[in-house]
Amino acid sequence: MDIKDYLITKLRRVIGIVDTLEAIDRVLHAQKREFTQAMLDFIQSGSVVQCRINRIDALAPIDPLKVYKHCLMPGEEDHLSFMIETHCADWLCSNIEYGDVVLDIGAAFGVISLPLAKAVGKKGQVHAFEPARKTQTFLKQMVDLNHIENITIVPAAVSDEPGKAEFLEYTSEKDFFWASDVSTLSTPESNRHRQHDSYLVEVMTIDDYVATMNIEPKAMKIDIEGFELYGLQGAKTTLDRYHPYLCIDIHEDVKTGKSSLLGVQPFLEALGYDVEMKEHTLFCTPQKAK
Repeated sequence: MDIKDYLITKLRRVIGIVDTLEAIDRVLHAQKREFTQAMLDFIQSGSVVQCRINRIDALAPIDPLKVYKHCLMPGEEDHLSFMIETHCADWLCSNIEYGDVVLDIGAAFGVISLPLAKAVGKKGQVHAFEPARKTQTFLKQMVDLNHIENITIVPAAVSDEPGKAEFLEYTSEKDFFWASDVSTLSTPESNRHRQHDSYLVEVMTIDDYVATMNIEPKAMKIDIEGFELYGLQGAKTTLDRYHPYLCIDIHEDVKTGKSSLLGVQPFLEALGYDVEMKEHTLFCTPQKAK
């Protein structure tokens, strides 16, 4: 065996050891994650835990955290760490600054509002829209537990016309663990076979809210279960005047039954936005920002 073959053989052995160690590490990592996820089920409902949500240290009620069990990331920390829709949170935070105003439309439990609030700081504002009553309770608890003063909870739904509308808040079922995050305004196509509560909620347009509050939003996160186009239509003046960055979760349109992207993309491009779709999220950058 010449020196070249000798070195190749030695290198392969070293690489093989490294690959084996990495494989073992991955298995142990997966086992630790599964163990930690299982542990969540044994924490009593109503408990408050110290955790990290999207890299933000926080106190949080355990019940909504159980919804995000699949987002639990094992680490060396002594507390639970959740990475939830981080692609959205990171992108928004990269486009806002201290003192900015951000709208979190469809805030759910506040997992995106939390990093946004830290990014805009004490002089900034996060307006968190959430019409679902039970979800609101946990959102308010999250804000109160962590003494967050720059998040304003707005207990209303968003669409293209103001008024009142029926809201369906889906409740947990064994086969429908994501229930609270897909609660929505009622439509003729709404699934009423799933376990839910039904009640009237206030519906407002973004344009009316922005004008009433006299704010200039720098960015907006929109996750409103198929009402994306109609929420944007109710924000046309705001988009045209302030050109906020937009991060939009794309769903099946509640009226057409097709992807809401088919209506949202041309609507925003006509207003001067460049859009980029990644998985189920549409990232929208105003051309005037470039």
